[in-house]
Amino acid sequence: MGLPKFKYYYLHREWFFPNHIDIALENIKDFHKRFYPKSDLSISLYAGLLHDAGLVYKRTESDSTGHENRSSEYVRYLLPKFGLSINFINSVCIAIESTDSNSMPTNEESFLVRNADAYSHLISIHFFAKSYFAEDIETFIDWFTKKIESTFNKLTIPDLITEVTPMIESYRRMINLYNKNKSRSSVFNNSL
Repeated sequence: MGLPKFKYYYLHREWFFPNHIDIALENIKDFHKRFYPKSDLSISLYAGLLHDAGLVYKRTESDSTGHENRSSEYVRYLLPKFGLSINFINSVCIAIESTDSNSMPTNEESFLVRNADAYSHLISIHFFAKSYFAEDIETFIDWFTKKIESTFNKLTIPDLITEVTPMIESYRRMINLYNKNKSRSSVFNNSL
């Protein structure tokens, strides 16, 4: 497929499921009870399980842009094999597509999945581990700077926004401190 080796490590099932998908599914169950009890839990769980399938399904570039659409395409390929209705499948796809930061949720299931996905990124080791999978630290810092903002902006549940705001502010301070200090003299670059 031509993807850099480090991307394969990130998508390995022994890393990806326990550190993102499993957490997102737990969030879906929790947020269903707390915030969206009238939403269809089955639709939300299917969407949570398959929302990142497009990170590997028909992916030809290292850039993950558009993976939500590929995830929906995979759902439309896979779920009919299990006799699920077209309405159910369409609802799963709507929820998956809402995880794209450029797409707005349109129903309770899509709000539920979008928040569960974003929250799982913010509360797990997911972001920091990406530094290991990145080509270099500058690539990671650039990605991290953009990703914390886009992920934070995906949250729509006020309680979650309030909970993670101090964390986001801390991330911003870390990035600012890194950028401020990265060009300063140090014993490591023999510039003293």
